[in-house]
Amino acid sequence: MRTRFRRAKEIFQKEGIISLILRLIRFLFSQCRVYSRREYYLYERTIKELNEADFMPSIQDFTFKIVVSKEQADELDANGFELPENITKARHRLDKGAVAFCIFVDGKLAHIAWVALTEEAKNSFDSLPYLVDFSNSQACTGGIVTIPEYEGRRLMTYSSFKRYQFLKEKGIISLRSAVSTDTLASNRVVSKVEHKLYGKGRYIRILWWKSWKETPI
Repeated sequence: MRTRFRRAKEIFQKEGIISLILRLIRFLFSQCRVYSRREYYLYERTIKELNEADFMPSIQDFTFKIVVSKEQADELDANGFELPENITKARHRLDKGAVAFCIFVDGKLAHIAWVALTEEAKNSFDSLPYLVDFSNSQACTGGIVTIPEYEGRRLMTYSSFKRYQFLKEKGIISLRSAVSTDTLASNRVVSKVEHKLYGKGRYIRILWWKSWKETPI
């Protein structure tokens, strides 16, 4: 902090108040992230029968759990399976109806992904306003996190199989998702199942103003 004050004083003395104010504005702009822009691929995948052997992770000792309620999450915690709130926001999302697909290694969370069967559940983990036709047997997925030390172990691949299996049993016909164009791992996984790249989305945020635009493909 003292270093910044000294630097500000030097700029004021050498370049004047206008230069100092402009530099301060640029600094606040970068630190507060008042502006962001991201692009997304919009996928729709048909739910069908898949071969589990094609999706197995490259790690042997793991525990897979589907969590549908806060009570289940509490029970997992009590049995030594950690669901850290700073990573998962699990209780809030479960309370809104989202379903968690979790992979644990030695009791620690290694991967989590979410599925929504309602708009309220979707908004708990994905605020992007792409259309999901929940009333006509469509669902969406997102909120996917793989703990860095387990990246490259095909945990997301196995989780995707489990999500499709779960949705097929629920009578869901298709699954939608928005995947950032620079998220290579997620885009590789969708190539393993029947899918349609139906559009691209562009999200822009400036302070409290937000914009979402979809372009069909």
